Amino acid sequence: MAEKTSVPLRVGDFAKADRHFARQVFGGLALVAAVAIVGPLIAYRSDVAEAHQQIHARVTREAQVHAEALALHLRVLQAELERVAQRPEIDFRDGTDKPEQEILDVTHRPHSALFEGGVLLVDAAGRVVVSEPKTLVDTKVAGWPWFQKVLTIHGPRVDAFREGSRVLVVAVPIVRDRAIIGVLAGLVDPAKQELAGAKASGEHHELVVADPEGVVFLPDVVPAWARGAPFLDAITQPPNDATTLAGKRYVLAVREVGSTGLKLVLAADEDALVAPVRGRFLLQLFFIAVLQFLTILLFSFYLRRSYRSFLVMESRAAEQEKLAALGSASSLIAHEVKNSLNGISAAASLLTEGGETGLPVKTIRGQSERLKHLATSLLYFARPASPPQRVATHLEQLVHDTVESLQALPEADDVRVMADVEQPTEVQCDPLLLSTALDNLIRNAMEAAVAAKDLGHSSAPSVRIRSGRAGGVAFISVEDNAGGPPADVEPRLFEPFVSGKPKGIGLGLSMARRAVEQQGGSLAFERTAAGSRFTIRLGAA
Repeated sequence: MAEKTSVPLRVGDFAKADRHFARQVFGGLALVAAVAIVGPLIAYRSDVAEAHQQIHARVTREAQVHAEALALHLRVLQAELERVAQRPEIDFRDGTDKPEQEILDVTHRPHSALFEGGVLLVDAAGRVVVSEPKTLVDTKVAGWPWFQKVLTIHGPRVDAFREGSRVLVVAVPIVRDRAIIGVLAGLVDPAKQELAGAKASGEHHELVVADPEGVVFLPDVVPAWARGAPFLDAITQPPNDATTLAGKRYVLAVREVGSTGLKLVLAADEDALVAPVRGRFLLQLFFIAVLQFLTILLFSFYLRRSYRSFLVMESRAAEQEKLAALGSASSLIAHEVKNSLNGISAAASLLTEGGETGLPVKTIRGQSERLKHLATSLLYFARPASPPQRVATHLEQLVHDTVESLQALPEADDVRVMADVEQPTEVQCDPLLLSTALDNLIRNAMEAAVAAKDLGHSSAPSVRIRSGRAGGVAFISVEDNAGGPPADVEPRLFEPFVSGKPKGIGLGLSMARRAVEQQGGSLAFERTAAGSRFTIRLGAA
């Protein structure tokens, strides 16, 4: 049976998983945002529908009030005519119209407050016997609809005076001995006198009084929506909802004007009345949407920051776990190496330098020093960080001592090491940690410079160390002309066990940064035209 092989996870797999997780999170946020917007939209539609209902109810109530007021006004006019019609002086059977004329002169003189259009006394044959003003005397009204309807129903009638006329006639029968001997009619011209309830009071409201055939008596200027077949249909079958007339939406309320047969139509411009409500709701919706958007945006930033912090913590935890395991192994290896080095160093000290044995002894000591540094690095890497012991330290002296201690390296004869002190600088630091960091930086620079010479990249390898103060910050820079680290190594330059040198193990820069950061400083890398520059920065005393 073939054994199953495990496929290692790659960095791209984790990146793909992160992108998938991010898409899921932001997809969820988008869904929350959609739900947050849909809620106010539904509320807005509900509120607008409620506003429509309130407008319709208000228009209906106002139309009822106007119709009742107008009906009461017409009943008053009718009662006045009935009162006059019952006067005994009005009797066409006596052969004279003088008493009737006197009655009209007394009760309804010109410019009557009740009947601005005039008053007529019509006999049973339909001839105007007496009128005030007198211009209508001898007019024949026998075939006019309002006269015929009064005779037919034996009761009062409100109608158009003439066909197509906008003057109203209020007519009552004159009854004697249970027989109609004539008709008393009063003319009302809405253009000249105001009728109660015949004028709309609300803003964006228009009122029309018409007969069942669609003839409009009020107002004087007929609105565009009160013309044509759609208006006649609205009178015949009043709509329950807004209707379109003359290209606009109106809320209509149609009411009977008492028993006159007239129709009172109150129309409200729906768009004009709903516009403030719609504007207010849209403004509220806008603020809600902005608030929800900002909330989701802040939540997204918080989630993104939390996710990044989680990734950093996860990475650090994995790195610490790995470093802990490597530290244990490094400690064991370092102890074994140091034990062997002690024996080698003791044997080398017995040899006599000079003659034929000078080069082997120097080689043994150089390699022993290299292994000793390796063991020290491994032990430092494995040792837990301890609080720094800060004391006043002069940088120029620390640089001089560190450079002197590195003269025993095999590379020291091939590299020109220059130390420039710009000004004496004192800092509060841990000298051991700072010298450890500086030792690693200078050692790396010297090894890189020699390697560049061996590869033919540099004919005169050199390392330059500068120390001083700039802007209240103490600094030490180590610069070489070795060409700089490879491009693929540069992003991970300070990670443990990452090295661009063929013989390096990648602990020097990691140890240097750790030593500097333990005492509140920083270590930065900068690529120069000739090589690399590492700069340590600490707060000056």
